[in-house]
Amino acid sequence: MVYSDSFIVKYHQQLLFYLLLIKALMASLFQRFLNVFGNSKATEKATSTSPKPVINNIATPRVSIPDVAVRNEIIDTSSLFYDLLFNHQEVNAEASLGLNPLEKSILLKVEASVGRPENIVLNVVRLPAVLHKVSSLIDSDNYTAQQLAALITQDPALAADVIKLVNSAHYQLGTQEVTSLQEAVVRLGGLQIKSIVLTIVMQNITEIKPIYFKLFGQYLWQHSLTTALWAKKLAKSRGGDPDLAYFIGLIHDVGKIALFKLIVDEMNMSDPQFRPNSKLFRQMMTKHSLRLSALIAQSWLLPGPVVKALYEQVESSSVIDHTGPGELLREANLYSEIHLLLAQGYISQQQASEFCLDHQLDIKVCITGI
Repeated sequence: MVYSDSFIVKYHQQLLFYLLLIKALMASLFQRFLNVFGNSKATEKATSTSPKPVINNIATPRVSIPDVAVRNEIIDTSSLFYDLLFNHQEVNAEASLGLNPLEKSILLKVEASVGRPENIVLNVVRLPAVLHKVSSLIDSDNYTAQQLAALITQDPALAADVIKLVNSAHYQLGTQEVTSLQEAVVRLGGLQIKSIVLTIVMQNITEIKPIYFKLFGQYLWQHSLTTALWAKKLAKSRGGDPDLAYFIGLIHDVGKIALFKLIVDEMNMSDPQFRPNSKLFRQMMTKHSLRLSALIAQSWLLPGPVVKALYEQVESSSVIDHTGPGELLREANLYSEIHLLLAQGYISQQQASEFCLDHQLDIKVCITGI
């Protein structure tokens, strides 16, 4: 058979095309072989010698601190905050443990209690009647220093605490000590006295007998107070109501306090010798604390803006719908958490800065604090 010249040329062109294609495929396969096997030792060596991330501690931590995630990983401040409240060493030890039958029983009982906030208000986090009376009198703008002092004196322990706090360095009233409530009202004014009374009341509610997780109450109170101060400062800078913002910030975590006390009470009734797993506390607080704070505020008959601001924290998706007080609380809470975690060595300055950038917060404020 005789082939034409055109057929032979076309045949050679096709053959050359397939040869080049095979060559390219072989080169690609060879490169993959080198990537997988030829560089494995180098990769292993690089991995073994790469340094672990170092935490830049701002203050000497009071508990054993875990290694923190590497740069650019978004930190979960809520989870780290629970680590701080419940001591990270104990959290690590319990990481693989589930709830035992007793804990499951306690969980069910506490779940049932959460559905009855009116009982919690009466038996767990009772708000002294004098606070409502003091607030109403001051808000009326129709009172004398003598009347306000007489009202606070109805609660002798509260009156003594007010005098003590008024004479603390925070209020800087000079060298002359304040010796009476009436004098305190005259020198500070009704709104300041109202703020002091609220602070004392909430500190007493936050006070927890150190049976389990001894730093829980201390850190939660510190967080609540700094959140209140942040909220007040932000409100002043944005033309909001500083006293309302302070009030909301101070009570925003009352749900955590209530849940902690409920769980501890149930444990004491079930088995006083039992050592609890922090998972039970974390699970309940993660699920219920925000909503419970709002329900408690509602049961306390607090003003509508207070209850609304607390409800707005329940759903993170509603952040863009926050009212003024709700948005102030959201920001103040983040500032307070990030600064406390930084101060206790749970995150580095770099991580705090990255978090603040990600959440559009002032980096300098995050680092230096209130």
